[in-house]
Amino acid sequence: MKVGIVGLGHMGSALVKGMVKQDSLKEVEVVALSSNTDKAAKLNISGMSDKAAFAAQDFDILMLTVPAKVTVSVLKGLAEAGLSKRTVVLSAAAGVASEDLEAVTAGNTVFTFIPNIPVAVNAGTIALAKSEKASDEEKQNVHTLLAALGDVVEVKPDQIGIAGVVGGCSPAFIDVLMDAMEDAAVSKGMDRTVAADLIASVVRGTASLAQQSDLSFSDLKGQITSPGGTTIKGVLALEENGFRHAVHEAILSANK
Repeated sequence: MKVGIVGLGHMGSALVKGMVKQDSLKEVEVVALSSNTDKAAKLNISGMSDKAAFAAQDFDILMLTVPAKVTVSVLKGLAEAGLSKRTVVLSAAAGVASEDLEAVTAGNTVFTFIPNIPVAVNAGTIALAKSEKASDEEKQNVHTLLAALGDVVEVKPDQIGIAGVVGGCSPAFIDVLMDAMEDAAVSKGMDRTVAADLIASVVRGTASLAQQSDLSFSDLKGQITSPGGTTIKGVLALEENGFRHAVHEAILSANK
């Protein structure tokens, strides 16, 4: 499989890092279109700065990770430069509909997806809206590529926005939570490095348990909050300080 990627910002670089280090993708050739070919080299992939030469590569899959406001124009430029009709386009632009992208191609199949930064360590959460006109082979190729980078959650096209917020923005919200927990631990004399290791392990383990359990988040919480115990007191302190409301507002504000 040959994969092209346009945009080597934080998300594009994270996707490349995940692809390069994943053993199941060793046979995948990744080529980037970037004015900074040195950055591509540092990521251990080929880099090209000439749009026409890049478009002529006959990619199986093309990933677009440029800013949303230029995504349509970038794809249009590549189509005009000779992008193969057989290339499947994956757009990571939030708020840009697949119909708008399909309108500027020569008939390419377009999927929209929203990955998050943990794809860099193959632990990403990827919201994917499949194209209705995609062939079974195209769907399989896309799923194989993305599944190697993390969990793929299929959503309806009209839900890709909120799915992208929950999946794409939440790592930052969780980072804020972990940072606050770390400061609290340090205030009680714990070494910051030890606190960070402890907290990251707790978050990882909690997420793994939730994924492997049939219980709701509320029921999982109930397993820890014994009557009159320390945990329920902490949960009530979160409620008293508007924690749940703050989380709601974070998601809804990001979704705007």
